[in-house]
Amino acid sequence: MHNNIFVTGDLHVGKSTLIQRVLSNLPLIKILGFKTSRFFQNKKLAGFYLEDFSRLRQDTPKAFIGRCVNDNYWVSIPETFDTLGVEILQNCLKGKPDLIVMDELGFFENDAKLFQKHVFAVLASPIPVLGVLKKKRTPFLDQIRKRSDVKVFEVTRENRDRMYEQIYEEVLQLIGLGKGKNYIDAASYEKTVKEVFAPVYPVIAKQILDRTKMKSGICLDVGAGTGHLGIELTKISDFNTYLLDCSQDMLLIAEQNIERAGLQGRVHTLLGSVYRIPLNNESVDLVISRGSLYFWEQKKLALHEIYRVLAPGGMAYIGGGFGSAELKRKIYLQMQQKDQNWRKNMAQKINQTNNINYLELLKDLDLAYLEVSNSEAGMWLIMQKKQEFGVGTASN
Repeated sequence: MHNNIFVTGDLHVGKSTLIQRVLSNLPLIKILGFKTSRFFQNKKLAGFYLEDFSRLRQDTPKAFIGRCVNDNYWVSIPETFDTLGVEILQNCLKGKPDLIVMDELGFFENDAKLFQKHVFAVLASPIPVLGVLKKKRTPFLDQIRKRSDVKVFEVTRENRDRMYEQIYEEVLQLIGLGKGKNYIDAASYEKTVKEVFAPVYPVIAKQILDRTKMKSGICLDVGAGTGHLGIELTKISDFNTYLLDCSQDMLLIAEQNIERAGLQGRVHTLLGSVYRIPLNNESVDLVISRGSLYFWEQKKLALHEIYRVLAPGGMAYIGGGFGSAELKRKIYLQMQQKDQNWRKNMAQKINQTNNINYLELLKDLDLAYLEVSNSEAGMWLIMQKKQEFGVGTASN
């Protein structure tokens, strides 16, 4: 039985793009691993460097694995694989992620024997791997192809859309989403929202606007699900809003809700993950999120990514509040009737999230304001990115 999936194919056929598409569409899971990136100098490809998935947004020195000299002669740097590469793979096994990414394995690793040893150790572990294999014949790559726990898909321009669907479904099976891990059925979620949670969204939307004193700009609802909070906030403000979620099924229902609210021109769905938000730096004025925080296993990475997209002076309002203590009490009663374990499971998630020292977690960010608010109505993390001039809105 294979536990590891690799993509191979000709140059520029879209192997890494396919991998990124799969990762962006996965429900919230913990992903570790590495990717290789191109380095350009004077508009010419001059090298490749190794990046740790857990540090993609950090400004770290480039760890080159290969450099081009004299225009067309490539020199490999196996020391990078045997130091940083080994460290990344060791951390993958220690961190116990849901999925390990290796994008890509090629011929620069030919002399990196220690790195090769650790690659095989990862492939032999119970943690599934999704990766890219360069379409080259080397002893190292051939040994990977021959493994009984490895399945290789060859991608072409003609079949890559079909391959995406097949690989995506196989990855879902490998990470156990068929058993319900962090997976939420969109139709069931929407039914529960309409029957139980619907009253909280208008209340929370108004609280966000009152608390932040913001009325317009670009708003991003992270982990938006079927879009209710972002839609309610847009109704009572001049914001243009993006609903970000990693589930296409959720966003399809969100699009129906957008149309029903008559907000097609102002509210848009956005498929992606909080760990890799598909928006430019400093492009969002307000980030909101209700309930998603409890499912972010890499909270530091998620909050740093939110900080990245915030414009100077922009604010984030993130947590799991219910609008009021009375609404919370009613929802708890209704949900407990639906699921006898709901109260216990919710308490566990809340305790794990509320016990985090957010001041320590976010100490390296340049914030004008940071508050963790805990009340009977729930918990909210409110932060504001510094701006060059002026004072923080929230602290006035």
